[in-house]
Amino acid sequence: MKNIPQCPDELPASISDLLIRLGNLWAESNVCPQIKKEIVIAWDTVLKEWAHDDSLPLLIRKVSLVRGSEIIHSSGRRIIPADNSPAQWVCHLALMGIVPTITEIREAFLNDNIPVSFAHKKEEKDQRKYHCTLGQYTINKDGWKLCHISAVGLNDRSSLSSIDIQELKKVFFNLLSPSNYFLLPKAWGGLGETDEFIKGYLSEKNK
Repeated sequence: MKNIPQCPDELPASISDLLIRLGNLWAESNVCPQIKKEIVIAWDTVLKEWAHDDSLPLLIRKVSLVRGSEIIHSSGRRIIPADNSPAQWVCHLALMGIVPTITEIREAFLNDNIPVSFAHKKEEKDQRKYHCTLGQYTINKDGWKLCHISAVGLNDRSSLSSIDIQELKKVFFNLLSPSNYFLLPKAWGGLGETDEFIKGYLSEKNK
């Protein structure tokens, strides 16, 4: 029986260069949705304040846990497992030029108005503290996929309550920050997972 060929560690430079060029072209295209620079900066400022405000919970992407449940970290900080919904919520608001204050974010939590999930499982109802789903804030219905630049997942199988709180703050910021994602047509979404495309996108955006 013929062996399946091993995927090489390095692919042909001519192909890698094309992926980088595609990233360049997408970043400079007038079809690519752009969040205004001042809005990105304003959101990043609010998110940093949120991360350091111990009275507010941190949203962490962890779909293996009950989205919308509340975990108390060893530091005392509240942690809410979520999916990509909070990122889409921020993206939707940012594209509209909306940046809430910390007070407004706190009120949104009190009123359960911050999305933690695309949809909930009925059997998890009694385990959730927060029930808000993405609904009107989804960008998927408009044909887009949100692609993160730096990792938003945790390479740690430990319980959320024991992971270093600074690491949790980092992935929280990466999940929600408009400076850490871009949009692609859903049909092209896989390109947003390639290092070459991201490299090309960033090199054009950072000019």
